[in-house]
Amino acid sequence: MQLHNRGVELVVELLDAADHVEVVDHAELRKLLREAAQVMGDLLARDHPDEVATAAPPE
Repeated sequence: MQLHNRGVELVVELLDAADHVEVVDHAELRKLLREAAQVMGDLLARDHPDEVATAAPPE
């Protein structure tokens, strides 16, 4: 349930950043996007671990 809750919080943060992209610090935006990728990866691993294990790593 913690992962789901963090995903929900992250969606709100991403939407807020998208609405105020002109004032969001580049480092903060980078951090937010990396965290989003991590949470999405964790959700995929939880829901379909066999597919994530065989996926190609990002280039």
